[in-house]
Amino acid sequence: MNNEDRWMANYEALKAYIDEHHHLPDKHKETDRNKLSWWKCQIKKKKAVALTEEQIEMLQALADSRSTEHTGGRKKKV
Repeated sequence: MNNEDRWMANYEALKAYIDEHHHLPDKHKETDRNKLSWWKCQIKKKKAVALTEEQIEMLQALADSRSTEHTGGRKKKV
């Protein structure tokens, strides 16, 4: 599997997660941590201009599909 295939596999996994949950993965859940780490890494690469224009557009589409109501934090116990 080359880098482009790995990138697409990670993208598809994160897209499926966002489509189901409408937000980025929770950093406190070990099963979701890899997806969140990948997302953060891609944002850093985007800022460093290390991604293709197509990849940037795909990441922007993911960002636009997220819910703006979810803050990503833990819910406070009542």
